[in-house]
Amino acid sequence: MENDENSFELVENREAIELVPTWELHWWWLLVAAGAVLLLVVLIRFLRRKKVRSDPSRAKREAYRKSIEAFGGIEANGAGRDVAVRVSVILRAYLAESLGEPSLYETHEEFIGRHDALAELSDDTKEATADFFAELAALKYGPEKPGNEVSGNLKERGRVLLERIHAA
Repeated sequence: MENDENSFELVENREAIELVPTWELHWWWLLVAAGAVLLLVVLIRFLRRKKVRSDPSRAKREAYRKSIEAFGGIEANGAGRDVAVRVSVILRAYLAESLGEPSLYETHEEFIGRHDALAELSDDTKEATADFFAELAALKYGPEKPGNEVSGNLKERGRVLLERIHAA
């Protein structure tokens, strides 16, 4: 064996702490942190605002207010068919907005035939609503009946039914 010497050279000893990289605070780290906090604040505000908007009692009151205003706009001396159509649309819009019923987009037969229609109402209120909608359908699609007392009566009965549904 010619060469018994080791060919590896030893380097100077270093402390282990010197091998650990150092972390320095850069300006862009502050920018990232500020952006994250800002994003979190915006997200929390958005979620809280969305919860306030989904208040069902507020939506019900707003739908009731709109319906009462719409009833005020119906002329009592109009034709029976026109009044029946307007009363029907007002009541169906109220049901759609306050109870989430798809009645605004259904025919009379579809609405009456649905078993889960007006599930939140009592049985006597459901029956009164179904009967009134049947009467409105008969006036809307039947032959025109003269007489302004029918129109005024429909308007008043529609408002009474609206108040009854709203109170339930």
